Amino acid sequence: MIRSLWTLVKIGIVVSLVVWVAERPGTITIDWMPYRFTVHVGFAFLVVIGIVVLGIILFSIIKTLLDMPKTMSRYRDITYKDKGLRALTIGMAAVAAGDAKAASYQASRAKKFLESDNALSMLLEAQAARLDGRESDAARSFIELMDNSDASFLGVRGLLQSALDGDDYDGALEFAYKALKSQPKQSWVLKLIYDLEIRSYNWDKARNILVRAEKAGAIPADKANRDRIAMFLAESDLAKENGDNSLYASSLKKAHKLGAGFVPCVERLAHMYQEKGKHSSAVSVVEKAWKIEPHPELVTLWAELYVAPKSLDSSARVRWFERLLALNPNSALGLQALASALIDEALWGVARENLCRAAEIEESHELYVLWAHLEESATHDEKAVADLLAKADEFPSSRMWLCSETGRIYDKWLPISDQGMFNTIIWGLPQGNITKPVLLS
Repeated sequence: MIRSLWTLVKIGIVVSLVVWVAERPGTITIDWMPYRFTVHVGFAFLVVIGIVVLGIILFSIIKTLLDMPKTMSRYRDITYKDKGLRALTIGMAAVAAGDAKAASYQASRAKKFLESDNALSMLLEAQAARLDGRESDAARSFIELMDNSDASFLGVRGLLQSALDGDDYDGALEFAYKALKSQPKQSWVLKLIYDLEIRSYNWDKARNILVRAEKAGAIPADKANRDRIAMFLAESDLAKENGDNSLYASSLKKAHKLGAGFVPCVERLAHMYQEKGKHSSAVSVVEKAWKIEPHPELVTLWAELYVAPKSLDSSARVRWFERLLALNPNSALGLQALASALIDEALWGVARENLCRAAEIEESHELYVLWAHLEESATHDEKAVADLLAKADEFPSSRMWLCSETGRIYDKWLPISDQGMFNTIIWGLPQGNITKPVLLS
C-alpha cells in the first residue's frame, strides 16, 4: 500500500512539472560557432529527459556486462551450496543407515561443493571413514575439525568416541578433558570423565570431578554420596594391602563420616579398632549403625565383639544381645538375635516370647527358621517344626549382596566387583534366576 502511494506521488510530481513547463512558453537559443539553435523549452526538456534515460539504460547495460563474472560466480556458489547441502543430508542418512559406500561418496561430493573449511562436510567425511573402518582417515578429519574454531568440539568428540571404541581409556580421558574445556557445562562430559577416572582408580580426581558433576545434575546427590563412600573404602582397602596404615585409617574414617550406617564401612572400621585394641570404639561404631538401621551382618559383628567375662556367668551373652536390642527396641531383627542367644542358653520360654514379638513387627523366612530351631531344641515336636518350616517357605529367602547390573551374588560387599564394575553391589533380594555366588576370601 505504501509503495503504491509512493509511486502515485512520483507520477504526480512528474505530471506537475510537465504542466508547469507547458504553462510557461518560451524558447532556448544556443549559439555555437557559426550555428544557432532555437528550440522550445518543452522540447528541450524532453531532450534532456531522453538523454538522462538513455544514459541510465546504457549504464545498466555496461554494469550488467561488467558484473557478469561476479553474477555467474554467485550463481555457481548458490548451486554448489544447494548440491553440497543435499549431499550432506543424503550422507548423514547413509551414516545412520550404516551404508559406508554411499556415505563416502556423499562426503566427497559435500567436500567438493562446499567450502573447504565447512565443518559439516569434514564431520561427514570423518563419520564415513569410521563407518568404512578407515580409523586413520577418520582421525585426520577429526583433527582438521579441531582446528576449526567454530566446530572444534565436534573434532574432540569424534576423537573421544574413537578412543572409547578402541578401548584407549587414557586417550579418551585426555580428549574428554579437552571437551570439558570447550564445553564446561556439558553434563555428559562430566559424567564420562568421572567414569573414566573411576576406571583408572584415580580416586582424588574422581572425587573432584564428582563435585562438578553433582552440581551440573549429571549425578544425583544420593548416588554421589554412595560413590564417595565406596571410593574411600576402595582407597582404604588398597592402602591396607600396601601397608599404608595412615591412609587406611583416614580413608575408613572419612567413609564412616559419610555413611555411619553403611554396613561394609562399619565392619571395616570395627575390625580396625579391634586390631588396635580399641574394643569400646568398635562397639560404639556398631551401636551407632544399629540405631540407624539394623542389619543381619551387624548381628554377626556384634556377636564377634562379645567378650565373655572371667567369672562364669551364663546370662552374660544374653545381656550382651539385650544391650543391642535396647538400642532399637522395635527391631524384629534385634528380637531374633536375642531369641537366638536365649535358645543357646536353653531359655526356651523367653526365647519364644521374643519370637512372638518379632512376628508382630515383621514376619520373615529367617524368623520361622529360627522358631523351628527353637521347637526342635525345646519340644522335639516334629509336626510343629515342619509347620514352621512350611511357614518360612511362604516368605522370600534371605537378602544378600548382589550386583545390581549382573545379578551375581557375593558373600560380601566390594567397592569394585570381580567384573570391574564400580559400586554396583547392593543388599537386596535376588530377582529371577540366581547367579552362582562369588565367594571372596
